[in-house]
Amino acid sequence: MKLEISGKNLSLTDALRSKAETKLGKLERFTGPIVSAHASFVVEKRLHKVDLVIHCSHDRIYKARGMADDMYMAVSEAVNAIEGQAKKDKTKRLAGRGRGVMPTPEAAEEEAEEEPPPRRVVRRPQLRRRHDLFHPRPLTLQDALLLLDKDDAPLLLFERLETGRAAVLYRDREGVCIVEPPVKA
Repeated sequence: MKLEISGKNLSLTDALRSKAETKLGKLERFTGPIVSAHASFVVEKRLHKVDLVIHCSHDRIYKARGMADDMYMAVSEAVNAIEGQAKKDKTKRLAGRGRGVMPTPEAAEEEAEEEPPPRRVVRRPQLRRRHDLFHPRPLTLQDALLLLDKDDAPLLLFERLETGRAAVLYRDREGVCIVEPPVKA
């Protein structure tokens, strides 16, 4: 693995360099072989920042930034972020092949510790389709009333059996109303 390190507003020590190398070496379990990596360390007003760019085999590139009060913690944060990206990428690739991914023992323990948030079920009123509000066969007024009560629909458009004309039956605050067009003389 080829590792390039740059720094701004700090002196790069051998301890910092070896910490970065060991952390990146452990990443190869998740990312596969690392071709090259670049780590840039910056100190700004007591805030330590680490930017990692990792080029892996099969043209995979992972980027992450870690920020903390301590440079070593910032390195760990950036490496953890890349580890998460690599796990997600591996899961997607294997799911595309039609196989699932066996969880690592650490991931299984983390999932067991985390309780999922309680699910809230929200029931929405079922929207009625237009063809549900129209009855295709002629009905008597009594049959239409029974059908309106049975379906619990807001209205029912039907053809009256007695007159052969269209009628609308609907619920009102006062009860059930029927509307029929006037008869032309």
